[in-house]
Amino acid sequence: MSVSANERPYSLKRTIARNTLFITLGSLSLKAINFLYNVAVVRVLGDSGFGQYSTVTAFVGLFAIFAELGVSQYVMREMAQRPEKTKQLFWNLWALRLTLAVIGVVGITFGAVLYGFKPELVLGVFLYTLTFIYSAFLAPMDAALVASERMEYPTLIAIIGQISSAALGTIVLINGWGFLALISVGLLAMIPQILFAVWAVRRHRLVSRPVIVTPTIWPQLIRAGLPFGMITLSLTIAFSIDTVMLARFYPSEEVGWYNAAYRLSTSLLFLFTAFSTAIVPTLSKAFITDPDTVERWYYRSTKVILLISIPLAVGGMLVADPLIHLLYGEQYAPSVLVFQIIVWDVPLLMFAGFGGNMTTIISQERAAARIYFIGAVANVVFNLLFIPRFGILGAAVVTVITDLVAAGQFHFLLRRKLNLPDVKPLLVRVMGASALMGVAVLLVSGQHLAVQIAVGVATYLMLVVVFRLLDTEEWALIQRIANKFGLRLTKA
Repeated sequence: MSVSANERPYSLKRTIARNTLFITLGSLSLKAINFLYNVAVVRVLGDSGFGQYSTVTAFVGLFAIFAELGVSQYVMREMAQRPEKTKQLFWNLWALRLTLAVIGVVGITFGAVLYGFKPELVLGVFLYTLTFIYSAFLAPMDAALVASERMEYPTLIAIIGQISSAALGTIVLINGWGFLALISVGLLAMIPQILFAVWAVRRHRLVSRPVIVTPTIWPQLIRAGLPFGMITLSLTIAFSIDTVMLARFYPSEEVGWYNAAYRLSTSLLFLFTAFSTAIVPTLSKAFITDPDTVERWYYRSTKVILLISIPLAVGGMLVADPLIHLLYGEQYAPSVLVFQIIVWDVPLLMFAGFGGNMTTIISQERAAARIYFIGAVANVVFNLLFIPRFGILGAAVVTVITDLVAAGQFHFLLRRKLNLPDVKPLLVRVMGASALMGVAVLLVSGQHLAVQIAVGVATYLMLVVVFRLLDTEEWALIQRIANKFGLRLTKA
């Protein structure tokens, strides 16, 4: 039975909305668990133990991409677009990743020896790299589940892993077994993840036996996956190089001030990150037969980014002082100015992350890899120039500048590849509404933080109506959602 043209857009909306909900709820759960667990780790291990633990995880993380080479993301997209190839791709991804994992364990551990790490750190590196082997079993199942648009399972897999790590890690911390035992927790925590993934894949009959491994196609998989690998490597450099450089030139307190502000700003991204991830398998399929649908989703998504991120940046800048003091206390007062700068990275990161996923959907990952690589190089160069002279403020400015360059490149790339409407008139109206909202927040600046936020939200929602920032279809969607909660909204 065929699906009508009218039913298809609704099916896409329903699928993306469902997947976004699962990823968002999972992200919230993981953030809460991570926060509480990381506080315990820092407190119990102490500065020396936590320093050793961080050294091991950072060193392995820097080279982890070479045990994967971006192949998993490429295979996921191929499974989504060509389900008939799932069986062949699944087993070859498993065999290839297992081979790379073994090479990674040996190579990275040997690299730790050459780097001059003490024996306990080398052992820690070895233990941590063993997770690559576990990931070789988990990654193909995760890719198959994502490609089949069953996002609830990868989300649950991540939650199971985090809960297992936190539970086992808490036992380690209570008994004072040290950082090596804490690293070993990662190995044990992956076992229930793998078992659950096996159950999910078998339940939905996503892969069948016999095992089909064709090493002759591995070079093709590696070549196709390299752009994704370069993207991951470039993002790793971009997100961590500022902290590494700050630690080289400034005391640890300043590194803490910067990261407090930086992590607070990135925590504002969780909702749209979930949506941006959820659309990849669904729109990857749609792009083959109906590119117009992808173009419509691109415009709607860009509109959502503007409607959410611009007022967040304006409001965040204005309430930075009471917000930082409420969350972190007086000792983090220097983080206020950093946050007022770096909160403007939120719109840029939202769009750049969405743009990166859009390039995957339309098979332009090589262009995305070039964009991310340019951003990583620019990040290193500008941080070398700015951080020694301007410290944490210089790092914040560089972060915003480099992400502005990346967002601009994605905009021009996608505009060339897709038939897109002009968003400049919408951008002007959103900025005007956000500026007026900012004036309202300034008028109550002496009030409690909750009052300032409430005034800002109420003012902006009113201005959304006044400036006609939503069209008829979007109002109808909001009305349907409101009706489910027994509410009736009237469009002005």
